[in-house]
Amino acid sequence: MKIDLHEEVTFLSNELPLSGTFSLPQSDSPLPCVIMVHGSGAQDRDGNISGFNTQIFKYIAEYLVQQGIATFRYDKRGCGKSEGNFNIAGLSEMVEDACAAIDFMSTQVNTVDPKQIYLLGHSEGAVLAPEIASKRDNIAGIIMLCASLRSFEEDGVKNAEVLNRDLNKMTGIKGKLARLFLYSKNPLETMTKLRIKVEKTKAKRIWVSFSRVSTKFYRETFNYDVKSFLKNTRHSILAIGGSKDFQCHPDDTLLIENISPSQSDVHIIKNMDHMLRLQTGESSILSYANSCNDPIVQEVNDIIGSWIINQNANKYEAPTS
Repeated sequence: MKIDLHEEVTFLSNELPLSGTFSLPQSDSPLPCVIMVHGSGAQDRDGNISGFNTQIFKYIAEYLVQQGIATFRYDKRGCGKSEGNFNIAGLSEMVEDACAAIDFMSTQVNTVDPKQIYLLGHSEGAVLAPEIASKRDNIAGIIMLCASLRSFEEDGVKNAEVLNRDLNKMTGIKGKLARLFLYSKNPLETMTKLRIKVEKTKAKRIWVSFSRVSTKFYRETFNYDVKSFLKNTRHSILAIGGSKDFQCHPDDTLLIENISPSQSDVHIIKNMDHMLRLQTGESSILSYANSCNDPIVQEVNDIIGSWIINQNANKYEAPTS
């Protein structure tokens, strides 16, 4: 059956129905396919989360289809049209769902070349990508966008300090209220207390600030070490970071090729923030609202498309005599 461009499909992750979009260029032969794994939070298939319509995966998918590359992006469990409960899920469920997406795409042999399936992760998805790939040998390569190699505590403290800086710049009653509820007097102490709270509780959800969140997510995130998976990866890696990414520092992206024994292609894009947007001013969480009104930096698309095409050309290149 011919699959139309951008078709909605359902696949199962351990009997849980998840919904996604399969974008397929017109072709008479099976094509390479990129499977996309989200950043943190309750994200839909396009990478959108409450308050931020980033459309990251939508922009990338639309570009890749124009280059003759299929893509598959899906709603996280309990988000969008996917079933399940995001509020009690941890990182292990995110890995499980991504593996299920790979398995599903691997069966689409009339449209997808199972030897040309690539895994693309953004932020948390980039951190999980080496582990996901370690569980699926048929992955042709890993694309890591804005990855962090630091501990959850380090990132939490760093992000809290940036938020404090921004809150101090807010004026009027709005600024006073924001600082009252969001300002962290001692980010390191706050993170330390949170870890103790997470490790001690037996509850599935806990209160963090003004939200009830998954205890399992925090417990697994506090103890996660992406470097242990990078050290053992056998997959080629494309890593892209932004010079103005304060959430996942570009220095971490530069470290990937030193940690992984695999062939790594690393790029730092000037003036790009964590949401893959051009940021001419000071990058911050507050700046995302404006920057997300623009498309992602075109260089991201160009690098990804060229890398996949080159990977496939090298893979199927006829041996010289």
